[in-house]
Amino acid sequence: MKILRHLVAAAVLLNGAAVHAAMPSATASSTHASSDLPAPAQLAPLAFPGWSAAGPGRVQTVQIPFGTAEHEGWHTGQVRVVVEPKLVLRIDAGHLVLIAGLVPAGGDGRASAAQATPMALAAYQFEKQGSTWHASLSQGIFAWRGFGGNATLHAVALGGQRQGLGVEYGSCWDGYCGTWLALYEPDKGGMRREPAVELALSGTNTAGAADCPRRLQLSGRAQPIAAQVKGGADADAHDCYAIDGSWAVDAAHEQPGDLVIHYHGAIQRGESPLSAPLAVDQRQVLRYASGKYRAVSGFNPVPSL
Repeated sequence: MKILRHLVAAAVLLNGAAVHAAMPSATASSTHASSDLPAPAQLAPLAFPGWSAAGPGRVQTVQIPFGTAEHEGWHTGQVRVVVEPKLVLRIDAGHLVLIAGLVPAGGDGRASAAQATPMALAAYQFEKQGSTWHASLSQGIFAWRGFGGNATLHAVALGGQRQGLGVEYGSCWDGYCGTWLALYEPDKGGMRREPAVELALSGTNTAGAADCPRRLQLSGRAQPIAAQVKGGADADAHDCYAIDGSWAVDAAHEQPGDLVIHYHGAIQRGESPLSAPLAVDQRQVLRYASGKYRAVSGFNPVPSL
């Protein structure tokens, strides 16, 4: 199943260096930054002097303000981090923002993160002057997301020329697994610190409860559930579930479009362990207003961990 593949698994001015703007491309992806933008690796040395894609330049020292690092694996003050330039978002015709992922660095210069250690997401703004992009403002860390220092970032077309940042992340605890989505918006001051939405995308406990694979009939040759359960209807009091979600934003309009999530999978209720599993085929629609996405139809069927 897709879910198992995903789961088991202080503002200061910068220097005046510049990157020349690329020639516009004839085509651009609707969900990724267009190819007329400079690559993240082109902008990274302007935000992190001495940065390089390989070697010691990947390790940088950043200042984390007091009160912002209450996360496992992180502390306030100066911290050595591995810098990964992730993507570039266009704010408007004359402004870009570079999104970088920061992970604590070990003594060997490699990323060092425990399971509960999030990735720090940092933003660095660039302004176009003539045909070149100049570093203009460092917002620094605006969010902490992910597990094991990992998170997947996507540039998302929201509508018109507006882009957003989609962050997906997940992990497992004692066989209970989940993935989540957080969606952020940029503005001229950098990235908004509060996500426009944060929600569960998927969840499963098939590796945490030994009876769940058979109760969900995942073996391919399942016998009737009533014949498998020993001890009667009270033998299993927990739900069994394997639910996955896919999402998209309708970017056909000038304003941010609807966020549509399709959930699919199965759930078998603990209060009725002899019953057949229920198929999940749920569509939820969230609508944008005043900087937030709120549900207007459907619901999220993923149980809380």
